Amino acid sequence: MITVEHRRSIRPSSSIYGSDVYHIFLPNKPLYITKVDSNTVAVSCTGKTILIINISTGSVTSSIKTSGRYYGIVYDENNLYVVTDKGINVMDLTGKFERTIPVPSVNIRDISVYRDKLVCIDNITIYCCSLYGTLKCQYKNDKFQNLRGVTTDCEGNVYVTDEWTNTVVMVTDLCNHYRDILTYLDGLDKPCGIHFDKKENVLLVSNAYLGKAFLFDVQREP
Repeated sequence: MITVEHRRSIRPSSSIYGSDVYHIFLPNKPLYITKVDSNTVAVSCTGKTILIINISTGSVTSSIKTSGRYYGIVYDENNLYVVTDKGINVMDLTGKFERTIPVPSVNIRDISVYRDKLVCIDNITIYCCSLYGTLKCQYKNDKFQNLRGVTTDCEGNVYVTDEWTNTVVMVTDLCNHYRDILTYLDGLDKPCGIHFDKKENVLLVSNAYLGKAFLFDVQREP
C-alpha cells in the first residue's frame, strides 16, 4: 500500500494493511500516484514533473519534465495517462509522447482507465470517454460538491471521493445508478485519494489530512 503525503514524500508499506510504514522523500511535492508494477510507481508532482520511483530501493529511477502542469495519473497497458492543463497526455515510461486526448471539461482532476474506457472527473461531474476522448456518458448530481479522486473496479463500476461531503460515491451501469457507499460514519474526513485493488478486491481511501487511510472489503450484491 502506498499513499501520497501533501509534503515532499510518499509512504509505502510492506502490505495492503499498512505494516512497516516508511517514507520516501522526493525532490518535488507529490500530487497523484499510480502503480506501474509491484516495485514501481509513477508520481505526478509540482514543478511540471513526473517521477518514476522504485519503492523497494526508495530511489527515483527517472524524471519526466514537460512544459505543462500535471494532475491525475494512471498507468495502463504500458502507457501513462496524465491530466494536464490542455488535455490528457499519453506517453510511455521514458516520457516519449504519443498523443493528447481531448477532455470534456477544462477542470479535469483525476482519471481511471477501464478496458477501452477513460473515466475522469472535475469537481462536480463524472465523465466516461473512449481512449481517444469521445464522450460516451456523464453523471452529475446536485449533491456533488468537490470530487477529488476516481477509480474503477474489475466490473467497470466507478468510485469517487467527495472531499466536502465526506463521502465515497459509487456509479454503475454507464452512469445510470448512483449511491453513497461510505460516509463520515466510516471515518472519512475530507477524503481525497482512492484506489480499487482488483487482486485483493478492496477499496483504499485516504483522507487529505492527518495521514489516515482506510481499507474496505467490497461485497458484491447477489
